[in-house]
Amino acid sequence: MRGANDRIAVGFIGVGVMGTENLQAAMKQPGVAVAAVCDVYQPHLERAGALARRGGNQPKEVRDFRQVLADRSIDAICISTPDHWHPYITVEACKAGKDVYVEKPACVAVDEGLAMVRAARKYDRVVQGGTWQRSGAHFQKACEMVRGGVLGKIAFCRTWIYNNMPQAGIGNPADSQPPAGLDWDLWLGPAPARQFNPNRFGVYPKAYSYFRHFWDYAGGHLTDSGIHMLDIVHMALGDVMPDSVVALGGKYWLRDDSETPDTLQVTYEYPGCIASWEHRCNNTEGLTSRLMGITFHGSRGTLYVDRAMYKLTPEKGSDLEPAEMKRVTDPHPLHWANFLECVRTRRKPNSDIENCFRSSAACILGNLSLRAKMRLDWDSANNTTRQTEARPYLQRTYRGPWKLEV
Repeated sequence: MRGANDRIAVGFIGVGVMGTENLQAAMKQPGVAVAAVCDVYQPHLERAGALARRGGNQPKEVRDFRQVLADRSIDAICISTPDHWHPYITVEACKAGKDVYVEKPACVAVDEGLAMVRAARKYDRVVQGGTWQRSGAHFQKACEMVRGGVLGKIAFCRTWIYNNMPQAGIGNPADSQPPAGLDWDLWLGPAPARQFNPNRFGVYPKAYSYFRHFWDYAGGHLTDSGIHMLDIVHMALGDVMPDSVVALGGKYWLRDDSETPDTLQVTYEYPGCIASWEHRCNNTEGLTSRLMGITFHGSRGTLYVDRAMYKLTPEKGSDLEPAEMKRVTDPHPLHWANFLECVRTRRKPNSDIENCFRSSAACILGNLSLRAKMRLDWDSANNTTRQTEARPYLQRTYRGPWKLEV
């Protein structure tokens, strides 16, 4: 067990938009040494190295994550790569004796997430998922209220994100040569070999990476934003998997080359209640707030929660009093503080990989229900679907030479 003042050497793999945010959050924590930054895209690598040096660190700058994993002086790593790389690097990091902070979603396929959980347990590693809302005080209080029965009997939970995009979306750029400084083959890694396309890479100034809209690498709005909202539903309900999942949706608005749905509604059946996720890309009802949130509907009252606050509204005739709690502290640095504390104490973190896997799997099953056009029933005892015809889709075939082996 490490002492409270021991410095923890951390390597950051993937330092694009989210990787930079993780680097900044980690650098706010005492006792952190940024030992390495790693990215397949040279401009990202140089930017992250400069940022770390301004914070008093002297990191190695490397393009291949395997160099970070092989460095025995590094205690922990942060994985902020595109989603399709999360499982492989997590498992290999556990095998290398390193603790892991891995961005959400944990995986692209269900079986990959199960391998991540096995690796964390087999090699006795602390693995924190990037579902950082779990470290927010108002989210924690809201979940305590639900679990404590304050709202009475909950029969329905609702989660959502809305935005309003131009119909042209992200456009339809032609395949081309990779930009200077990008190792495209290593970026693809275990994903299918494809010619470079600007949207699949998705790195544009003032834009959030577009890779998340292609099935080879991610799962669209559901695995990108929905996981944050559904993760709080899971936290409030005791981190159980849904019993059944059914989804409808498609591309009804955008005319770009993205593959994931721009409009989607998923219904989840949990023990004792149902929950829903919905997103749309062409309407926000003119609102500038409450565009992403959760509501828990109970017999005594309704609890609305988002990243800024929670608000409790009593049902008519209820003895509940209205209540609100606003966010005071950004949960993202708190999530990092929790991870580093657990690296020192060896306790399970707020978003232990098993819980992050469950929330990721719920999202993945929603997408699978949509794509397979079937209702899916989950067998929690065996971590698979009861529909045998859906089971091949719970796995992902890796492009050689990459193999996911625990």
